[in-house]
Amino acid sequence: MNANSYSVTSYVNRMSNGAGVAAKHASQPQMHSSQPAPEIDNREQYVKYINSASEEKLAGSIDAIKQYGPPIAMFRMSDIEKAANSEEMHGRIGRAIDHFEVEAQQYHIQELAIIKAGEQAGKSSQKILMEIVELRDQQSELFKMGTNWGSKGLAHPENYEKLIAATPSYVNYYA
Repeated sequence: MNANSYSVTSYVNRMSNGAGVAAKHASQPQMHSSQPAPEIDNREQYVKYINSASEEKLAGSIDAIKQYGPPIAMFRMSDIEKAANSEEMHGRIGRAIDHFEVEAQQYHIQELAIIKAGEQAGKSSQKILMEIVELRDQQSELFKMGTNWGSKGLAHPENYEKLIAATPSYVNYYA
């Protein structure tokens, strides 16, 4: 993932596994240019990695999943800043992240179960990681947007209607 083109707000950096990594990236200076950063599809990149990396690297990826915990939601702060309704977007993102974190915890439990069962069955790291890809494919649109999993980011303008659907109880006090 190209961390320099994404920002993680402070409410995402709650005390959890992986927060230190997110905080490190969030504290690094952001590169700004007149060209928008390319959309990143983490699903596509992950499948390419699984199909090309050595068994040793793939095993290291499994160890990282165990060590770092559930995924965190990431999005482009510039998408929020450029929105005509940036205050509402910010509020909706905050609400969506609360929902995302619940799903991410549940997802991680399932992810660890896949790893444990795969290791006990003697499956290769590649097979285990492909089962994790299948698990991610089954997650909600909110989860996929938050992780850029076959979807544009959580704050991307094309996902505004999906963001509204994910935050139905949000009240826009700025309207």
